[in-house]
Amino acid sequence: MKRSKIILAVAAAAVIVIAAGCIMTGTFVITVKLVPPGPVTVSNADYTEGRQQVDLTQESDFADNQDKIKDIDNIGFYASVKNNLNDPVTFQLFLEKDTAKDWDSAQEAADSCTALILTSLTIPGKKTVTIDWNESLKYVTGLNDIKKILETGHFSLYPVAIPRDNFSLTIDSLVIIVTLTGG
Repeated sequence: MKRSKIILAVAAAAVIVIAAGCIMTGTFVITVKLVPPGPVTVSNADYTEGRQQVDLTQESDFADNQDKIKDIDNIGFYASVKNNLNDPVTFQLFLEKDTAKDWDSAQEAADSCTALILTSLTIPGKKTVTIDWNESLKYVTGLNDIKKILETGHFSLYPVAIPRDNFSLTIDSLVIIVTLTGG
C-alpha cells in the first residue's frame, strides 16, 4: 500500500511537471495579410509598388512572446499572383531586414536584398497561380537567413520575377505565415 502511494505521488508530480512545461512552451502561428487591401502590380518599369513592409510586433502572439521565442520553425506563404505578360516568368520573393531601403529596379533589389526566400515558382503567360502554405514550403529557401531576420519582427518583402527586365505581375493576395516555438 505504501509503495502504491509513492508511485502515485511520483506519477502525480510527473504529470504536474509535464503540464507546467506544456503551459510554458508552445507553438504559435502568426499570419500577416500583406495584400489586400487591394491588388498590387509590380513590374520592371514601376518597381517601387512591390515592397511589402512587415511588422510582426503588431501581432499579439509575436509581441507577447518575442522575448520567449526559442525558434522560428518555418515560414510559408499563401499567394495569388498573375503574370500579365504573354511569356512565362519565375516568381521570387526577397527578404530585407532594413525596412527603410527602396530600390529603383527589380535587379537592384535582387542584387541587394539580404535573402532570397521564395524561388522557382513558374507562372505561365497571362495566367494566375495560387499557392497555399503547404505548397509554398517547396519553394522556400534560405531558412536560416530568414530566421535571423524574422526574430527582429521588422522586415520588408520584395517580389520580383525572372526575367528581371521584362515582367508585370499582379499580386492579388500575399499572406506570410510564420510558425515559431516559444518557451
